[in-house]
Amino acid sequence: MTVNEESTLDTNTISEVLINQRGDIPKIRKYLSHTIHTINSLKYVIDDGFAPEEAFEILDEDLPNGPSVSDKNAFIDDIVHQISYFNSIKKNSSMKVQLLVVNTNKCRLFHEDFYRQRLLCTYMGPGTEWLDHNNVNRNALGKGCNDKIVKNMSLINRANTFDVILLKGANYSEDTQGIVHRSPPIEHERSIRVLLKIDE
Repeated sequence: MTVNEESTLDTNTISEVLINQRGDIPKIRKYLSHTIHTINSLKYVIDDGFAPEEAFEILDEDLPNGPSVSDKNAFIDDIVHQISYFNSIKKNSSMKVQLLVVNTNKCRLFHEDFYRQRLLCTYMGPGTEWLDHNNVNRNALGKGCNDKIVKNMSLINRANTFDVILLKGANYSEDTQGIVHRSPPIEHERSIRVLLKIDE
């Protein structure tokens, strides 16, 4: 389902994944292509209120400069926009924000996490994969075999680069199943992913 960037995320009624499908964002793509070998993973815990201007300043200091100031600012603006949105819908007082630079298959197994909800945006590389509830064998979770977890491999969902997705976790509510998902395997392709992850 496609929504424009300024609207709230729409609901996928099968898997209860909220998704904002976005096309290529050239300024961010150019910034990352120039800085990918100098960016480090970043982690912040926000538990005393969120100030967008302060977040922009911190990210500006922590992220490397590229050839274009406007390209870097576009990247930071987008991250701050996603944090602001998540802050507006969370119920708990704190959230954990991570910008991850990933080049391994560490999270290649489909799994369900014990957060309330999580926002993900892949800025570089293949996007997060997830399963509709009716495509999961939940008895196989945690046993190390995707072939037993996934009922039909041809029905795996994948976000595109720059898409924003919102996943419900196991702690969302007593009557809600968490979304079973994974990071796509990338080691064999020697790919690098840049991923924004915000957890409640």
